[in-house]
Amino acid sequence: MDLLARWRDDPNATYRSWFLWDERLKNFRSIRRGLQRVVEDIEADTFGRQYRGSSLETVVHSIAEQRQIFKGADHASLWKPKLRIPDIYESRPNQLAFARFLDTCLCCDADHRVIAAIHELDRHSIKGLGPAAANLLYFLHPTIVLPFNTAIVRGYNALTGAKVKLGRWDEYLALRNGVLRLNATYTASSPTTSARSRGCCSTSAPAATTRLPTPAMSPRWRRGVTISNGFEPKLPPSTGRWRPAPTATARTPRSRAGCATWA
Repeated sequence: MDLLARWRDDPNATYRSWFLWDERLKNFRSIRRGLQRVVEDIEADTFGRQYRGSSLETVVHSIAEQRQIFKGADHASLWKPKLRIPDIYESRPNQLAFARFLDTCLCCDADHRVIAAIHELDRHSIKGLGPAAANLLYFLHPTIVLPFNTAIVRGYNALTGAKVKLGRWDEYLALRNGVLRLNATYTASSPTTSARSRGCCSTSAPAATTRLPTPAMSPRWRRGVTISNGFEPKLPPSTGRWRPAPTATARTPRSRAGCATWA
């Protein structure tokens, strides 16, 4: 409670410097239109074979401008020629899987459908395309999805005593469940949307040893790994990959006819 109060009152923390920032909300509509353009370009096979000059670069640049939370968000989308990642520029099947992922999230309006889209993308195992893609989804569903970066993970671990790691969707979903539990626990004193708790997690990384020392808490994040919004992962020793239970993916109308493309 005391930590959250100090975080809200700190003029340099993300609550005042980013969440209450007027310009933050202005980007949602333009980024949504930009993601629709990415899907359309991939459908038409005009997306291209490089990040520079693509419709994805325009979207990610708009996100990375919000440096309070998304500093360096463009790094995950940049083409790394030596590693040949992320593999959505050279592989047409991976491009289409990425487009279906974005298209599904553009069309749906419920958390379990967004989670289903995440599991579907994870099954494709696209090299270099991990939970950093959640930074795109945040601007479609800010109360369902939270961004994922090093600062947020370190902050969450410092705040809760968890051991969440980067680069895996199951770890991301465990962190998300943990943030939802924080919201439920501190509803009376902190806002209920995941955005504000996420901001607290982000600032608690440097605060852990400087301005806002974080308390030591018992790690509960493994419970989030075990059960994530109704999906029970089965992790065979040979692969360690998710095997989510099959679910029907329903659609909601979108502003263009492209929703029927993936039906």
